[in-house]
Amino acid sequence: MNIKRTIWGAFGYVFEYRKPLVKALFIPIILLILTEALSSQDGGYALIISMTVISFIAYTILAITTHRIILLGPGLVSPWGMNIPSKRELRFFMYSIGLGLLIIPFGLLSLIPNVGWVIGLMAIFYVISRLSLVFPAIATDHDWTFTDSWNATREHQFHMLVVVAIFPFLIGIPEQLLSNLPFMGVIVNILSALTLVFVIAALSVAFQVIIQADEESNQVS
Repeated sequence: MNIKRTIWGAFGYVFEYRKPLVKALFIPIILLILTEALSSQDGGYALIISMTVISFIAYTILAITTHRIILLGPGLVSPWGMNIPSKRELRFFMYSIGLGLLIIPFGLLSLIPNVGWVIGLMAIFYVISRLSLVFPAIATDHDWTFTDSWNATREHQFHMLVVVAIFPFLIGIPEQLLSNLPFMGVIVNILSALTLVFVIAALSVAFQVIIQADEESNQVS
């Protein structure tokens, strides 16, 4: 039931808040599309590094803005989604880097012959699923750490695996199919950005659903 609420809730919130989302996410989505297109050009390491940094900043803005619109409402977000960077953005940025560093050792499992890539991928998705609730928490000014996310997801592990692995895979199928066709680069980049919004929305709703479920459980007990 919680999984169904999360997935349908993600689509529902994106549809309900489509106008403020389009306006607030316009700039970061354009930046993501441009950086993806430019990254495919042969411009050397300087271009790659520059595009990676800009893309990461754009993703941070997009993710925080999406989380805040869905969980707090569009009234608490700048109409164009651009704010002076604050402690919130810095924490989100640093925790994103931290999660990336934490999953690196699990990638080494892919060195195991034959089945290593499967084990490594499963381990990476598991760790991400247990730690990723820290991001909607930070975006909505909760003083969470990875430990808080790990504890909150203890009774919702399959739920979170659906949110961070299965749902993104399924919703990304059209993008993958089109990527095999010629002259579809721009459309694929646009679909990739839109898919990202729905995935972040699902994480927002998962945070909301899990917190409410835990609160209800505590009240019963």
